Amino acid sequence: MTGSNFIIPKPQAIPYGGGEETDLRKYLNNSAQNVKMSKWRYFWVRLRNYFCCINAMIMPSNKIRVALNRWKGVHIEKGAYIGMFCFIDNMHPEYIFIEKNASINAGCYIIAHFNPMQHFRRTVLAQVAPIVVRQGAMVGVRAILMPGVEIGEYAMVSSASVVYKPVAPKTIVRGNPAEPVGTVRLEKELDAELMEYLESKKESK
Repeated sequence: MTGSNFIIPKPQAIPYGGGEETDLRKYLNNSAQNVKMSKWRYFWVRLRNYFCCINAMIMPSNKIRVALNRWKGVHIEKGAYIGMFCFIDNMHPEYIFIEKNASINAGCYIIAHFNPMQHFRRTVLAQVAPIVVRQGAMVGVRAILMPGVEIGEYAMVSSASVVYKPVAPKTIVRGNPAEPVGTVRLEKELDAELMEYLESKKESK
């Protein structure tokens, strides 16, 4: 699969959080209805996702970490790297897309949804929105990607940065919130610049 074949979903409003966690039966029923699943199907999916999440965090093999995240629904192309101790959204993993040769380094958080308590409904929107990490991009150690962001091709997110908005291709961002601080120069581009420079030197002789 190539990145162009990904079908990126549109952001969707989701229910706000509540206090039903004290009543497990009510919580399961309401949560299953919100995602249009049967209660037992919802229970199985959540259990599977937690199993995959915890085990993917500690597995020493990238191949196994990628396989476990794919099993829970994350879209990951061949050649992508997922570091240890990464948390990738358990509730809506199908909203996360990682293209080939992209790297998500150790301890990153990729969070596709936000559903605060009801008393915040006048302030912020509860929603799930896709996160896309494009080909060749790098997300540094312990960086956080928030709902709806896209990391452009060959862009770099510095360690411990928090990304709230899209990052342009070949852009280096840093900080909280992450802001552009530089530009990525690919090896093939540097080679082309060197050849152009050498040619100009020949012509000047």
